[in-house]
Amino acid sequence: MKQAKPSVLFVDGDQNALDGMRRLILDRRLDWLTYYVKTPREALESIVTFPPDVIIADLFLPPIYGETLLEIARRAHPEIVRMILSTEADRESEQFLRATQSAQQFLTKPCRPEDLETAVQRALNLRHLLRQPRLVRIIGGIPNLPSLPPLYNELARELESDTASLDRIGDIISKDLSMTARLLHLVNSALFGLPRRITSPKEAAGLLGINMIKSLVLYVKLFYAAPESPIPGLSLDDIWAHSSLASVLSREIVRAERGTQHMMEEAMLAGMMHDFGKLLIMDADSYIRPILRRFREGEEFTKAEYAEYATSHAEIGAYLLGLWGFPDAVVEAVACHHRPSQLHQTDFSLVTAVHVANAILENAAQPSLDEEHLAAIGMTSHVPGWLELCNRHIGKIRG
Repeated sequence: MKQAKPSVLFVDGDQNALDGMRRLILDRRLDWLTYYVKTPREALESIVTFPPDVIIADLFLPPIYGETLLEIARRAHPEIVRMILSTEADRESEQFLRATQSAQQFLTKPCRPEDLETAVQRALNLRHLLRQPRLVRIIGGIPNLPSLPPLYNELARELESDTASLDRIGDIISKDLSMTARLLHLVNSALFGLPRRITSPKEAAGLLGINMIKSLVLYVKLFYAAPESPIPGLSLDDIWAHSSLASVLSREIVRAERGTQHMMEEAMLAGMMHDFGKLLIMDADSYIRPILRRFREGEEFTKAEYAEYATSHAEIGAYLLGLWGFPDAVVEAVACHHRPSQLHQTDFSLVTAVHVANAILENAAQPSLDEEHLAAIGMTSHVPGWLELCNRHIGKIRG
């Protein structure tokens, strides 16, 4: 059955900007249903008549009764993907800080055609991972859905500049004293097994790579901002320890399969973030209540999620990471680390590494592996070697 055309509502007080968007859509021959309005009131009328899949709004639209358009849209229609258009200079403004509470993605103005197309398509594709409409509404309605930390954004901007350097990366991180302390504690742990003690963010970036340091900054920021876990026997410390180990094991499985350095770095990131969705659902009371009931009756947590919603924390975490622009391979691995066979892959990939690492950490004696996926990629015979490799590293890290 042919998929319905995505509907996109553009809202901008500048008629020239709207005309430019209209030309952009026509030039790219995008098969979208598009609507163009100048004011938040017109946008709200349009939403009531025909709720779009995506709203793309200018940052400086005037508020309505003290609220922004996207704040109202989030409350009334949390399933709508909400994006803001702004210039780089705007990102230090009070309006931008407020927008981070309701927007799910930020596009740079003027927006390149390929960036617009990719952002909308990625958002819609990832939304389809959340198959149950009820779940889409729950996730969209989470009151404190995190946005990318400013420090992470600053590092990302530095990496994109022509003058990026280890000195500058180190200086940016060092401005945040608590982040520096936590980052150095993590880098000097047995997880990384570095040959000497690291004493500065610059030194850490030089040894581990700038992209890995950027990812660690994100991981630490999100973890320390998470609420306490309501799940019996699954504390934040448990999630931290499990995710950190999964990061290392995923990398080592990729290394064993002769993956590239880039693939090993992405494996660490995917392993680190694979349970990110668990941090998000801590605050989603309507989501967590039925799961806890099943959990207390003896059902395994992830199986309880799939039984209740036909999806899980894996897809939820991947949804947000995808909106943040994480690499597709990382988003896939996070989304499908419990059920990699749904991707119908025929080759080894990040999702294989993260799936195996997670399963071994959950039950090293009898890991619950997706046999269909392993057979499809021709690697069932590799499992004993992976198991031995992972248990060796777990023993070293845990001492």
